[in-house]
Amino acid sequence: MDADPGLEPDLEPDLDGFLLARIAEDQRLAAEAAQATGRRAWDGSVTAPQGAADHVAHHDPARVLAECAAKRRLVLACRDARPDLHLLGARPQGLDFPPAPTDQHQLAALTLALLALPYATHPDYRPAWRP
Repeated sequence: MDADPGLEPDLEPDLDGFLLARIAEDQRLAAEAAQATGRRAWDGSVTAPQGAADHVAHHDPARVLAECAAKRRLVLACRDARPDLHLLGARPQGLDFPPAPTDQHQLAALTLALLALPYATHPDYRPAWRP
């Protein structure tokens, strides 16, 4: 998780750029899956190991594409709110949650940080973004 992405500090992605890149990757993978199967929407009849068909169908390309569009809009709205990233990494010692945001700028930063958590193992993820 703390892997060096090998980029110069001024070329490393910012939090919103990082998220937009991950969303684009998710969108590309979903579009490729739809194209490979010839179906944008999957049902419980997809080939999957026992007990996994419903999960696979729930994450069909159409749903993932819709989720990508919603996340992209959320990231752009947060970016427009000028997020105050100083809130991130300010968690008091021993607490599992960040301090409560006190304004729209901190709320935007916290929202972006929470959206980024599923991508925390990506080499470009910065530990300083952890809420």
